[in-house]
Amino acid sequence: MIQYPISRADLEARIEQAVPGWLARAAQRTAGFKDQGKYAESSTIWSEVKPVYMDLQGCKCVYCESKQEAVEFGKVAQDVEHFRPKGRVSAWKAPARLIKQSAISITPPPGGDTGYYLLPYHPFNYSAACKPCNSVLKKDYFPIAGNYMLNGDDPAQLRQEQPLLIYPLGDFDTPAEQLIGFHGVAPLALAQHGYPRARALVTIEFFKLDDVAKRKNLFRERAMVIVALFPQLCAEADGTGTAASRKIIQGCTALQSGHSNCARSFQTLFQRDRAAAQAIFEAAADFVASIS
Repeated sequence: MIQYPISRADLEARIEQAVPGWLARAAQRTAGFKDQGKYAESSTIWSEVKPVYMDLQGCKCVYCESKQEAVEFGKVAQDVEHFRPKGRVSAWKAPARLIKQSAISITPPPGGDTGYYLLPYHPFNYSAACKPCNSVLKKDYFPIAGNYMLNGDDPAQLRQEQPLLIYPLGDFDTPAEQLIGFHGVAPLALAQHGYPRARALVTIEFFKLDDVAKRKNLFRERAMVIVALFPQLCAEADGTGTAASRKIIQGCTALQSGHSNCARSFQTLFQRDRAAAQAIFEAAADFVASIS
């Protein structure tokens, strides 16, 4: 996971350019939800802006950073993900070991079929997510450590809920890469204690970002990034780098490249401890060669 920084004004400008009039239609629908005190509609319009988020994220999943096809062919493989659920919030059962590791309690959601009914069309409640992350794992869960504010209409103000999932799009939340880093192909919490550590641990567990059995393709993709990156880093460090090696490094670590947080973490490790980076490279090469 990595942050895609953008202001609300710039995001809305992209939306308006892509789908003129969408923001006005969205505001009208939101006013209706406010009058009803709940989310209720017979048709939706958020799929119209899916390409905006796909382009912003480099056509990769906002959570696992897996690379998807470009918009024309990739729309079917990605969902418009509502960060805060629109219709209802279900209780997510955290593993006991996670509660112990994070030293934090998770607030039970209110009962009933009420979600964040004023946010179904808020531009900062969207992202593009792969179907495993959204349809299989995210669903209508939204664990927090504070108090639910289901009538909230501004995601930036709703930070006081203390959400335990990291929101990586925008300019109002802690950058994801400051909370989650990588040691080789494995994600880890960077903070040692407190709410920042809890957010990282919950996000990693929630999206199974460290589960090699259930998400082996993610691990394989990360390993392949490391295998591609290490020789180029060596060449640059040894003074034998070329324009091609620099392009590969730039490509692997670019924001919109797949698993760029993993790549940047590995580059940082290489600069600090080349021997440790080589050991990880060799393990990654073995993993690529062995996994089916």
